[in-house]
Amino acid sequence: MEKPSAPLPPPLPQTLERQLSIEEPKTLLNGELDLAREAAMKIMKTHTKEEALEIFTKGLVPVTISKETDMDTVVSDWDEE
Repeated sequence: MEKPSAPLPPPLPQTLERQLSIEEPKTLLNGELDLAREAAMKIMKTHTKEEALEIFTKGLVPVTISKETDMDTVVSDWDEE
């Protein structure tokens, strides 16, 4: 007669691999939108138009279309980092 075997350990979780996909854009809740609007209005009231524009656009990266990709694909320089 065979000895009963010890229970098998649970299987190791499979490692998740990063897959390229189009991610859903992050959205703000209504309260967060209100706070963002208030902050934007404060900036517009306390700065010149040029300063406000610089504040609002700081950190943005221009988007370019690459000839090597499909016409429906939009690529930015930020994607390469």
